[in-house]
Amino acid sequence: MKRVEGFIGERLTQARESRGLTKTALSGMLEISTNALAALETGASLPRQETFEAIADKTAFPRQFFLRSMPPPMSGPVFWRRQASEPLRSQNKTSQRIEWGAEAFAVLSEYVDFPDLNLPRLEHWPENWASVSNEKIEDLADHCRDIWGIGSYPIPDMCLALENIGIPILAFEIENEKQSGYSRWADHIGRPIVGTNTLETSAVRMRFNLAHELYHALAHFGSVTEKEVRHAQTYQAIEKQAHRFAGALLFPREAFLKCIQYPSLEEFASHKQEWGISILAQIRRAQDLGLCDPEWARALNIRASKNGYRGKRGEPFDKEMPLEMPRMFRRAVEAIEAGSELLLGQVRQRLSLPRSGEMEIFGRPLAASGSNVIQLKPIQEG
Repeated sequence: MKRVEGFIGERLTQARESRGLTKTALSGMLEISTNALAALETGASLPRQETFEAIADKTAFPRQFFLRSMPPPMSGPVFWRRQASEPLRSQNKTSQRIEWGAEAFAVLSEYVDFPDLNLPRLEHWPENWASVSNEKIEDLADHCRDIWGIGSYPIPDMCLALENIGIPILAFEIENEKQSGYSRWADHIGRPIVGTNTLETSAVRMRFNLAHELYHALAHFGSVTEKEVRHAQTYQAIEKQAHRFAGALLFPREAFLKCIQYPSLEEFASHKQEWGISILAQIRRAQDLGLCDPEWARALNIRASKNGYRGKRGEPFDKEMPLEMPRMFRRAVEAIEAGSELLLGQVRQRLSLPRSGEMEIFGRPLAASGSNVIQLKPIQEG
């Protein structure tokens, strides 16, 4: 039987991993051997037409997806918020979304103007990431605020703040709730992709995750190696820096020292909604800035745990604070749709993602909605 020319084996790997399937599981669904499946994924062989149809059917991916060429590979590690507790299968599923997000950005950028990447930088920043002091981290957070023109006031929307400096944001449900945040540098679009998990989360957790991942983009991309990320102690040091930056960005030192009269759960709760930072993060911030010693902080954390702040119950005001969702990809699609539904069809055909992938990246399926709400300016032809 005729083989399917142009089949891209790496796309089969993407589809399989995005569905959380092992090679054994998918080969069983396709009624082929695991060796045959491995050969298809490596490109050593091409599928017969009937196998190709079964692949599209069992993975629920458009046929065109498997015929689309791969973009250049990304370099450098993925930064995961809780690497040790994230199974490889879960990481692989999310990694595919990161790659699709970068591909979507590349395609959409042919139709719309995205903000230029503008990562705030400090002069005389240490070349070695491990040499960065806490004082430098505080200075970088203050510098970001100065660049954004918000001084010592609360950041209204962290998603918008990152998108305004040209960082695409992904926000969708991941079944592993411990996979709270992630980021990776995408070489072929010249910018990072940052993501956060919306499953059973809160607005303050999402804001902290985004601020945390921003530090990776500012200070770790290009300087931290894959080996360092995989080393447990080094990874903890990397995460500690990002935690310090996130707290400093969300609740700057000057304002924190002015607002917090006496470190207590009640005091932190009174500032939570205004500053968009959790009570637990404020405990850590108070210890970082010397407002309470480790024993005091430990006592506050114990009380917070007894109150259920770390569990399903959550903290006070969690339910009152809406999630801040990304806009960049959705508005790009709406801008293209406003220009022509035929152009939107072109985008959908070029990406050929499953409907679930469209929803996760764009916040909507790539079908005409009749919407004409736009923020991005379509590129003029000619």
